[in-house]
Amino acid sequence: MLTLKGILLNIIDKSEYKKDGESLATPVKAKLQILVETSRANGSKVKELHTISIPDEKIVLYKDKISKEISIDVAIISKQFSFYGV
Repeated sequence: MLTLKGILLNIIDKSEYKKDGESLATPVKAKLQILVETSRANGSKVKELHTISIPDEKIVLYKDKISKEISIDVAIISKQFSFYGV
């Protein structure tokens, strides 16, 4: 597991997604939008926005932390990755 640290910009509440013509709705988890600053090899800094889904029971932990620095335990889900020589 990894820990991501950044500024919490927004909380997207949990909802339901329903396609046209379908009777069943699919639940969608709540998400946190976090602005993370990383350093490049040349010393310059880059800010990236990450949208991270969280379990429903953890929403209350972040409600009062908008515009503050937070740390959140995350895991990686990826269908694509890159290799580079070292």
